[in-house]
Amino acid sequence: MLVMRAGAAKVRVDELAFTPDGSGLLAPALSAGLCYWPTITANAKSEMLTLPAKVVRHVAVSPDGRTVFAGSDQLAAFDLAGRTGPLLDIPKWAALRFGVSPDGRRVAVAEKLTDGRTTRLTLWDAATLDSPARELSFPALVHPTPVFTPGGGRLLLLEEHPVGNRWEFRRVTRAADTGEVLEQSDPLPDDPDQMVLSPDGTAVACRTRNTIRIYPAAGGLGEGPVITNDSKQHFTGIAYHPSGRFLAATSNDKTVKLYDVATGLQTTAFTWDVGRTRSIAFSPDGLLAAAGSDTGKVAVWDVDV
Repeated sequence: MLVMRAGAAKVRVDELAFTPDGSGLLAPALSAGLCYWPTITANAKSEMLTLPAKVVRHVAVSPDGRTVFAGSDQLAAFDLAGRTGPLLDIPKWAALRFGVSPDGRRVAVAEKLTDGRTTRLTLWDAATLDSPARELSFPALVHPTPVFTPGGGRLLLLEEHPVGNRWEFRRVTRAADTGEVLEQSDPLPDDPDQMVLSPDGTAVACRTRNTIRIYPAAGGLGEGPVITNDSKQHFTGIAYHPSGRFLAATSNDKTVKLYDVATGLQTTAFTWDVGRTRSIAFSPDGLLAAAGSDTGKVAVWDVDV
């Protein structure tokens, strides 16, 4: 195991993304910009990239590793080699969630509009990014990142729908080219903060406080495993291992735990002494894992599963 650190003070590493070749890491750093570790080495201090977007809360990397999409209420398409890139034409002050398709051809952006009850979904051609190829609005909120299915033809969203004076969360499948609803689940039993798709696209894991529920990615909600943190502390981030056999979870109890997705049983727990762990990511080949913390430190270790 080795530890790296952010290149700015008071950075909490709430998200992590490996570069597609697995050699580097990226992490949002709010008003400080974007942390970039070009190589993974012990005690490395990240470069701090200044982007056109004033605040960076989320990050996604194109499959070829050339473009980093990053922002919060603005979205920049940043060329990692040239250290430059435009802002997408999105109204200011929208709260954004965004994802890139596996083939790199599309970008999906979910914007929370100012009424606090409506989402504007825009679908962009990644080759141009001049204006949305498609846009639509609907009365729901999208909290976690939009997720493309492995083939790129469908988009999975976790949508919060108003029903009278309350809200219901549903797993919604939309066409990636039009945004049309293809399927939606029954209401979920809780209000997840994060949804991740399994590598084969057949299941989703949803994180809510100290519980993770695994559902089919299509059809009914089924009776999949329910994982509860044995420390009673809240989970803070989840990620599937590329093999699809394990789910990793970070937690306010300062651990990283691995769970067997078939049974929901814990297989391994790590305590890396970097602070409260906030985020987790695996390299594309599954050989490395990285966990970010509330101290700005990132632990990276070899995965043996």
